[in-house]
Amino acid sequence: MDSLDFLRSGVSLIGRRKLLIIVITAGAILLSGPLFIHRLAVDERAFLFRGQMILLIEAVLFSGSWYVWVRLRSIVDSISRRDRGDTVVHCTWFAKLAVALMLFLSHMSFVIHYFISGDDPLLLSLICFTCLGIHVQFVVCYFCLGRAYQVINWTKSLFFVGERAPYNISAVHRMKFITASLFSVSISIYGLYGGMQAPTVKTVEIPVKGLAASMDRLNVAVIADIHLGPTVGRTKLERVVHMVNSLKPG
Repeated sequence: MDSLDFLRSGVSLIGRRKLLIIVITAGAILLSGPLFIHRLAVDERAFLFRGQMILLIEAVLFSGSWYVWVRLRSIVDSISRRDRGDTVVHCTWFAKLAVALMLFLSHMSFVIHYFISGDDPLLLSLICFTCLGIHVQFVVCYFCLGRAYQVINWTKSLFFVGERAPYNISAVHRMKFITASLFSVSISIYGLYGGMQAPTVKTVEIPVKGLAASMDRLNVAVIADIHLGPTVGRTKLERVVHMVNSLKPG
């Protein structure tokens, strides 16, 4: 019911006509490529496909940003109504500004990756993709916490009918928001830090029955999980190549 209420409030907030226009426009843009793709040069086709991919990604990110912003606004409004001190007002405005900046940078991540990318990722690209990781982790964590809370509440109502105590729904939303924020920020920064470290070399001996004597002590190098892309570029790849060459594989 929580998700259905969120969708109903979102549709009423945008307006059904505006939502229909957005869906038709996005669909027309995504489907317009095959109609005249054969008339374009290779570079123009690549540019068009990148634009379509960005539109699709931005549409998905917009739904997540909408979910985050609506939750944040409801929490901030409940705090503002309860306590209207200057310190609380400044804290709520700072929270709104920080979340808005994080959402904006996450939306810019694939734009920078597709159109402003180079041999090595830019510092802005690293920041944007870190914000994208925080964005995705937050939505998943907050949604899972909401479902877990519904299961716990359903279990209490089913098995402990006489012992149910009143709860503060605003406090529950704040707890979920803070927990999801701390989890998403910490796990994204940890993942970025781990991705920037040098690869770990592990040596494993694999006995093979019936192997030819000429292939005894053959060294085979296997490289995995480099994550070459928006956050790992040419410099990191050159380090990996140097490490593999130093092992002198057969």
